[in-house]
Amino acid sequence: MRRTDVVVAAVALFACAVAFGLTFRFATMPAAMVSGLGAEAFPRLVIGVIALLAVLAAFGIGNPPMETPPPVPPMVWMTAAVLLAFVGAVELVGMWPSAIVFLVGLGLLWGERSLWKLTASALALCAVLYGLFVRVLGGNFPKGLIANLWS
Repeated sequence: MRRTDVVVAAVALFACAVAFGLTFRFATMPAAMVSGLGAEAFPRLVIGVIALLAVLAAFGIGNPPMETPPPVPPMVWMTAAVLLAFVGAVELVGMWPSAIVFLVGLGLLWGERSLWKLTASALALCAVLYGLFVRVLGGNFPKGLIANLWS
C-alpha cells in the first residue's frame, strides 16, 4: 500500500460518508409513486461503488505502481485561476460578456497573438451557443448582478 493511495482513498471515503449521510435528507416518496430505484437508492448505489473503488485503490488492487508524475505546469494553475474568475464574472456581469472576455483572455494566456482571430472565434462560439441553447432549446443563462440591477 502506497501512502498517497491510502490518503486519496481516505479522502474519497470521507466524501462518500458525507454524501451518503446527505441522502437521508431526501424526501421519501410513497411506494406506489416510486419507479425504478427511487430518489435515494440510486445515489446510494453510486456512492457505494465509489467507496468500493476507493477501498480497492487503498490496497493497490487494479492500481499498478508507477513513477512519480512530473509537477503540474504553472500554466495549469493559471488556467484554473482564469476559470474561477470566469465563474465569478458570470455572476457579476452575465454569461455572454464573461464568455467573450474569458475566451479571448484564455487564448492570449495560451499564446495566441492575433486579437482579431480570438475575438472573431469568441463571438462566433458565443453566437452558436446562444442560438442553440437559447433560441432552439429555449434555455436561459445568467444575466448577472449588474444586469439584474438595471431591470
